[in-house]
Amino acid sequence: MTTLRDLGEFGLIERLTRGLPLSEDVLQGVGDDCAVVRVGDRILLISTDAAIEEVHFSRRTASPADIGWKAAAAALSDIAAMGGEARFVLVTLACPVDTEAEAVEALYGGIRQAVEACGAAIIGGDTTQSLARIVLDIVVIGEAVKGNYRLRRGARPGDVLAVTGYPGCSAAGLLALGAHVAAPPLVAAHLRPMPRLEEGRWLARRDEVHAIIDVSDGLAQDAGHVAAAGDLGLDIDPNALPIAPALEAHRDALGISPRDLAIAGGEDYELAVAIDGAAHHQVIAAFRSAFDVPITVVGQFTDAPKGIRVAGVTLTRLGFQHFRR
Repeated sequence: MTTLRDLGEFGLIERLTRGLPLSEDVLQGVGDDCAVVRVGDRILLISTDAAIEEVHFSRRTASPADIGWKAAAAALSDIAAMGGEARFVLVTLACPVDTEAEAVEALYGGIRQAVEACGAAIIGGDTTQSLARIVLDIVVIGEAVKGNYRLRRGARPGDVLAVTGYPGCSAAGLLALGAHVAAPPLVAAHLRPMPRLEEGRWLARRDEVHAIIDVSDGLAQDAGHVAAAGDLGLDIDPNALPIAPALEAHRDALGISPRDLAIAGGEDYELAVAIDGAAHHQVIAAFRSAFDVPITVVGQFTDAPKGIRVAGVTLTRLGFQHFRR
């Protein structure tokens, strides 16, 4: 008998969705951060994201408002990964009967804060009872502005891999919470990530940008999805990885290499981008002029060999995957 541990998250998705029928209005179905559908003369981006207590969050280390914000930010980041504009949000909330109403109000308030900060609106959802733990499911409907969007498919040999911000900070924040290390910038990166929606829209307007994905499961794993979608290899230079000063400052207290966290730590919700190798200098310079957000070239896509390599070594463990710990 095959178990979910045997399959892993991505094996399960492939098994469940194999052969799903599509229509001519589905421009992108299963296999990207959002579904892309045509409705009249508009292109909509639709995604859903679940957050389960003691899987995605713990009330021991996060306030209700923080839980709500992060759950919404994770869903909204899927729209950023496509270069879209977030428009509408639906929230399904399941709680045990003895959950304090004030805590649920604060959690919903955190969702609302994140949604409004991203220029979207909550338009409905569902509430129901769960047996033991809080469960959230957030649907986001976005739009491809003027038809501009990017898939994770599209990288070409010779493209560079660039990443916004400082990957690894969220994973460091989780470690800091567990070890009771006072590291406010890292904890904030973990509990209150900000989706890169404006940056994603800017990138999607550039012809030199061939693919985008958000960093939810770790830079190597998510950039690996981009490589796999193009049947490419990817070389990551560990010495090029941007390391946040706060992460470097707490490396001894956390007991882990900042570069390891930058490569494999998840839930940063930064953007990993495939940019034309011949034009990336201009794109990077223009991005830095437009935003007060770091962007760093950290690797290159190749036509052979396949696989994800860091300093020439092929990785077998890339990042977080449900059903495999």
